[in-house]
Amino acid sequence: MSPTPLADDPDQPDSDQPDPTPSQQDLDDADFVLFAHPPKAIAKLVCACGDDYPCDEVRFAQLVKEGL
Repeated sequence: MSPTPLADDPDQPDSDQPDPTPSQQDLDDADFVLFAHPPKAIAKLVCACGDDYPCDEVRFAQLVKEGL
């Protein structure tokens, strides 16, 4: 009786795992996505308290000043 190969045997190919090498189509798709989705710089106002501007306290103060 021959021994059953172990799953951790490095000499045996693991047929359940896909080939880790990307195909040319995968590389082309990745290039397209990276070209179509470039990073962009944005300016964001931040209140002195650290929250996004206007923070809740500023909103409340603006409502009070408007008389609502």
